[in-house]
Amino acid sequence: MLSIFLIFTLTFGISFLGSVHPGPVNLSVVQATLRRGYRTGLWLAAGGCVPEILYGLLAVQGVRLFERWPGLFEGLRIAVVPVLLGLGAWTIWRTYQPHFSKPQPVADTGGHYSFGRGLVLSLLNPQLLAFWVVILVWYHGHPWLRVSTAAQQVAFVAGTSLGAFGILWVYAWLVRRHRARIDRYLHAERFDRAMGWGFVGLALWQAANLWVF
Repeated sequence: MLSIFLIFTLTFGISFLGSVHPGPVNLSVVQATLRRGYRTGLWLAAGGCVPEILYGLLAVQGVRLFERWPGLFEGLRIAVVPVLLGLGAWTIWRTYQPHFSKPQPVADTGGHYSFGRGLVLSLLNPQLLAFWVVILVWYHGHPWLRVSTAAQQVAFVAGTSLGAFGILWVYAWLVRRHRARIDRYLHAERFDRAMGWGFVGLALWQAANLWVF
């Protein structure tokens, strides 16, 4: 029981802190919460946590799927570049449209679109798999952290997904808490353009990684 608790707690903390840095899902949660409401941001965050479960399971099971289809990992790494470029270009383009204006307060909305958007953005991040494989290798060197039984595997996978959701919830909560201040000092057009260029920058960074590695 102590081993299960330690595995879950440490994995939760690693996932939480490892997701602090800006990324497509984090930025999208901020944007969705600011423009459409807290609930929509949480829907997107929930979708973004599902791949954590998938990649955590793959890491625990010895990456059998990627061993069977070795090109799948590389395909996901390549696919993220056009997706981020397209998302960035669309976000920038819409700020120049005549109908684009500073968003008015709206009722919280959520649904399959926001969940699916978070799911796709997070799924196109196969580095998660490599990250959790490294963590599991490190765990293996410590008897209390070895993930072998079914209960320990569940604790590990739960820690990966709940930790990621925890930091995304913090982002959404901070935006909701300080929304009035953000609206006062940051125009919607300026914010969305910065978001768009952020997506473009992430796409270029990923392309550079593909070129180098």
